[in-house]
Amino acid sequence: MPKFSIIIPAYENVALLSRAMESVMTQTEQDWEIIVCDDSDSNEVNDYVTQIDDPRIIYQKHERGKSAAENWNFGLRAAKGEYMLVIHHDESLKESCHLERISEMFQQGADVVVANIEIEQGGKLSGGRPDWLKRMSLRKPALLMLCNTIGPTACLAFRKQRLQFFDDRLQWLVDAEWFYRMLKDSTIGFLENLKVHSYHGHEGQLTQNMKVIETFRSDKAIIEEVYRENAEVRRMTSLYGTLILGTKKLLGKI
Repeated sequence: MPKFSIIIPAYENVALLSRAMESVMTQTEQDWEIIVCDDSDSNEVNDYVTQIDDPRIIYQKHERGKSAAENWNFGLRAAKGEYMLVIHHDESLKESCHLERISEMFQQGADVVVANIEIEQGGKLSGGRPDWLKRMSLRKPALLMLCNTIGPTACLAFRKQRLQFFDDRLQWLVDAEWFYRMLKDSTIGFLENLKVHSYHGHEGQLTQNMKVIETFRSDKAIIEEVYRENAEVRRMTSLYGTLILGTKKLLGKI
């Protein structure tokens, strides 16, 4: 059994995928498997992965379904590692000691380890939400339904025993809702100086091609059904629609 399972869902973009995979292959911690779960229409991803001569890299073809999260779950079901990360093909581990650092946190008793984020867009780099706000949401995970302070899924690593699958009916809130379930009742470690690099604004980015308001309304209905006994989660989701999306719509940003 490998120490780490790194699930990398892929769709077409080999240039981004190669960067994500390289950031794992150059880690100081080398006890890992990479599972590339591919729902591309072409054979480019398959051809790229096949030419890498490393038995720790596993290619799995996934027939594309209704949501991208179906492919993420497909990869998670194949994972055998003690610890797991889901790294999308437009993300990469910035430091070569990333796996080593989070392994240390697991050895200290953490169930889930959260790293920070660096965002690249339009040739410029920026950080994510302030650390104090992230710490607040780690203590009170329902706040993530109001504001996803963590970022992409690659920022969260977890023990295999804590594995929960994504709700593949969700699209806009899929990360935040998964974070909520993964963090609730977990022992959490936060490494504010360890960063995941996330590339935004490229043509294939999922959120670039969504009708935000319509997608949110659909997700909200699902959240209200699933969390009908959890008023806090439902309240935070409603506030997100009113305060965050409402303000963005007013400013013409969506």
